[in-house]
Amino acid sequence: MSPTNSSSAPPAEGAASPGSPKRGRARENAILAVALELVAEAGFEALTVDAVAARARASKATIYGKWKTKDEMVAEALRRQSEGRAVLAPDTGSLRQDLLATTHEMAAALRGRNGVSLVSLVEAVRDHPGLRDAARSQMEHASLEVGAAIAEQAAGRGELRRNADVPACLKLTLGQLLFDALLTGSVPGRDEQERLVDRVLLPLLKNPHEEAPETPPCRPAG
Repeated sequence: MSPTNSSSAPPAEGAASPGSPKRGRARENAILAVALELVAEAGFEALTVDAVAARARASKATIYGKWKTKDEMVAEALRRQSEGRAVLAPDTGSLRQDLLATTHEMAAALRGRNGVSLVSLVEAVRDHPGLRDAARSQMEHASLEVGAAIAEQAAGRGELRRNADVPACLKLTLGQLLFDALLTGSVPGRDEQERLVDRVLLPLLKNPHEEAPETPPCRPAG
């Protein structure tokens, strides 16, 4: 098993430098993508530089020349995963549907779709401050951007309660989904997500005085 800390890492001297900054960046991204794949497959604690090097077809000297520990490597992978990625809030036309769509996306992230599973990093982030900061920054950034957009849309429709804090409610939602996943071993399904939105989020956020849409009058048959 290869070493994973700076005290036993091989020296970076002699590692081949990339031919150009652009090519070097692309190569780094490929290595980091492999690191996240391996974390998603086996968990952070099982990750080794040997495994990353083998799958990425890179030398360990190259990897250690960029990241002294696997903590640094995975933290950087998380940061780059969100770099340049537009955080798009749903715009379904209703606060409830926007919250449901966002909750579904959170559940997908916890399961590991399109990237490393957040559940697989829970134990690691507790003991590795750099990794914890990167994961927290990524999640908080998304919650703030999406929450602000949902709030603006809902306020424009008159759906939002005064002083409602949508970003805080999204963080609450992620925490509940993560807690359930850790407690039961699986991410809550869509029925449970819907109950969370209807019984917790909407009472906190929805304007109780919102006017209901007009219902067309019933016409007598015949």
